[in-house]
Amino acid sequence: MTNEQIINLCKEKEKELLNKFFGNLVKEAAFDCPETIGEYSKDLPLRIEAEYKSFLEGLWVEYAPDELKGTPLVLEEQRLRKLMTDDDREMIDAAYKDATRQSLWERITKTNHKDVTYYKALLKEYTLDLLMVMREDFLEEIIGHPIENKAFEDD
Repeated sequence: MTNEQIINLCKEKEKELLNKFFGNLVKEAAFDCPETIGEYSKDLPLRIEAEYKSFLEGLWVEYAPDELKGTPLVLEEQRLRKLMTDDDREMIDAAYKDATRQSLWERITKTNHKDVTYYKALLKEYTLDLLMVMREDFLEEIIGHPIENKAFEDD
């Protein structure tokens, strides 16, 4: 399998995971106007990360370089997540508080959906960034050297 095909497999899996866990947030916000976060807990990106890591480990078993066959995949997602999350987590935490706490006025006017939509959008964006960072890390491992930036551009 070529490097380009592996990159495309990774991107397809990312899209699949985002669709599976987030669906169409724009449609949901426009038509459903949810007043609660539902299953969009703050740990959702970690669950998606675990599923994606399992997928990457499967690819590693099949397509690891010959000299690394049989070795475990080593990703630095925890360190990378820490680097990218300091500001993002603060924003998500603040948005989470706003989305889960309804004022009396929001209950009466049914306007908490704005906070819920903002929180979900932040969570999705963070998850997208996390998956992209994991993909870059994986591709560096499987190809054996840093990859040109054009390989990481999202469609």
